[in-house]
Amino acid sequence: METGLEGKVAIVTGGSGGIGLASARALASEGARVVLGDLDGAAAAAAAAELGPGVAQAVTADVSQPAGAQSLVDAALGRFGRLDVLVASAGIHRATRLDDLTVEEWDLLLAVNLRGVFLAAQAALRVFVPQRSGRIIALGSLAGQVGGLAASAAYASSKGGVIALTKSLARFAGPHGVTANCVNPGIIDSPMTAGWAPEDLARLSAGTPLGRSGTVDEVAAVVLFLASDAASFVHGAHIDVNGGLLMD
Repeated sequence: METGLEGKVAIVTGGSGGIGLASARALASEGARVVLGDLDGAAAAAAAAELGPGVAQAVTADVSQPAGAQSLVDAALGRFGRLDVLVASAGIHRATRLDDLTVEEWDLLLAVNLRGVFLAAQAALRVFVPQRSGRIIALGSLAGQVGGLAASAAYASSKGGVIALTKSLARFAGPHGVTANCVNPGIIDSPMTAGWAPEDLARLSAGTPLGRSGTVDEVAAVVLFLASDAASFVHGAHIDVNGGLLMD
């Protein structure tokens, strides 16, 4: 598949590990240069070093704040001179029971997981709209589709919001030549699920029709496709990567 990503520039939020880093690796393998944004600056720097100094730039950024989101766009333009792709994958997970969920935890998850996607997309669109091109790929979740299997109500709500937000982004951005799509991972072996109870992880993985959990690379392959020229007419889509755990 010809991706057309050679020489393109991508921002990956939450790029220091998990699906974010796997997506950055996939993009870099096709010749893209990548800005890795993460609240953990040391982890982002380590990830950038892995990809290579001419390939990746690490930026310490809190995407739940407008200045943090804008700093990623500024870094892409300042270091690489252009911006073509946004992968909004920054997120945090909690499994708190609904009756134990605090307002503070609710606000935190909505700020990072939903507001962070909105602010990063808004900042990227300031570049994409004038140039009449760009790709926005948001990371939703199976939890946002079913209300959570091992996730808190706050996490499920934030990811459900990402799913709806992507549709709004698609309606706004499409007339400007910019695509916006959402990837909904299911049970994935990643740092986010590493803290789950082993019996819960095993039960949920075995419950998929494929009988296993997925890998971050399997999610990243879909992200890569959506960033590529091959997906030029894929817009406003929600692509499930869940082993068949949800079929809709």
